[in-house]
Amino acid sequence: MAFNALEYLRDGKVDFVFRSTPYDYKHLIENVRKAPNRIEIIKGFLPKLKEDLPSFCFAVISDIPEFADDAYELLDIRNVTSEMLNNLLNNSPLGLKILYENFNTFLYPNGDTQYFDCIVKYAFDSNNRELIHKLSRYSDLHIRYLFMDYLIKNHPEDIDTIYDDITKYTTSVTYEPYEQLTFLPRLMNPDDISKLAVLLLTNNRDKDYKKLKEFIISEYKYNYLASELLADKWIVDSDSHRLLNDPNKEIRERVFNEDADALFNSSADYRYSIYLRHKAKISQELLNEFAHRIRYFLEKDKSQELESIYRCGLGRLLEEWTEKYMELSNSKEYGFVGAGTTCDCYRIGDYVIKLVETKWSYEDVICPNLYLIAKNYEEIYIRNNKGIVDGGLEVQKYLTRRADDIDPKYFRYFDLALDRLGYRRTDTLTKGICGENTMLLDTYRDADCPNPEKVPVWFRQYPLVLIDRDRIYPKDKIYIKQLNSRY
Repeated sequence: MAFNALEYLRDGKVDFVFRSTPYDYKHLIENVRKAPNRIEIIKGFLPKLKEDLPSFCFAVISDIPEFADDAYELLDIRNVTSEMLNNLLNNSPLGLKILYENFNTFLYPNGDTQYFDCIVKYAFDSNNRELIHKLSRYSDLHIRYLFMDYLIKNHPEDIDTIYDDITKYTTSVTYEPYEQLTFLPRLMNPDDISKLAVLLLTNNRDKDYKKLKEFIISEYKYNYLASELLADKWIVDSDSHRLLNDPNKEIRERVFNEDADALFNSSADYRYSIYLRHKAKISQELLNEFAHRIRYFLEKDKSQELESIYRCGLGRLLEEWTEKYMELSNSKEYGFVGAGTTCDCYRIGDYVIKLVETKWSYEDVICPNLYLIAKNYEEIYIRNNKGIVDGGLEVQKYLTRRADDIDPKYFRYFDLALDRLGYRRTDTLTKGICGENTMLLDTYRDADCPNPEKVPVWFRQYPLVLIDRDRIYPKDKIYIKQLNSRY
């Protein structure tokens, strides 16, 4: 089958290509590229497919020197994969031309480092000093961090050749000739610079670590040094592929102990973990102050949930919101209220703060603001690169009026009203496996809408609201982004 297809292409018979399945299309490209007589085959089909199937032609000829001019003519940067770019750089005179003309497009950070990995490896493998220099001073500081990370791990012998002092290059200043200096240079992301500092430490560059540490503590209100020094790290044995303990663990812990108070105070994500496991290293005054801040959440067997909030960087915001809403409250009662499948709820005076583990929905808008749904006075979610919530905080009014014993007709009214507003639900309203998802507001005037006087009569009598702001979708949306129960 593949042999006949190649013969057809060689003879200029190309109609079958338009009818190929995606699988056949992909393998046809591979088979042409591997064919001993590929030049002859390409000359047969190229004149006939250049205009109608440019992406097919480019995928075949991109890195073949004999067709460099045609490849450049057919170039659509959107269709160049990292694999194609790698082949172009290593096999075609077009490679560097395409790279330099589209440098920012390939390197602009979007969470995918495949292009960067390809480019930086080529730069060092080919000893392209111009490209290495360009990457080492790149304007985007995350890309510059990625370059430094690669350099330290793979070519440590070149660090002092490429940089006169690597710690100087963690801001937007490049120290290039005729550079216009600024009094307020941009700073590297705190997560990146913290990783960089500890990477230098564990690669026998103690002086560089100390310089960066001092810079981080002085210039960044919060940083990730503590978690980088203390969090468990594992390495994969290249022979057995087994996970091994990090041999630098003792070094990292020793260095943390030297600055324990400062690192605890400035940690963006690890203060609660330090409080649980390393408090002997912290001054009692700081421990007492921290314990006072989190006193509302020190419930038995709930340390894991609270720790996850701190680990995703929301601990300080939790402290801030707790004090804010306690001050706004008439009641000063507090404590654990209950847990659902995705969050833990704590009463803070007249309010509830929800410590969110995840949300069932990962739509762009997780929940609409409707009078049928309890109002969030505050909300923040941390999502991963798929849009799934990895942690979050919500603040709602503390409600006491249960809805499980009201007339069932009001639940039907709820669904009819939800439908009229253009939405549907995928969760239960009452008697669910994790308890009640609805409560009654103290008054319909607390409803989340611009004019509560316009709500239906039944709602004024029984202001029934969904308290779990999740699993509400536009009713005409067929495909919804919702986790399954095994997530």
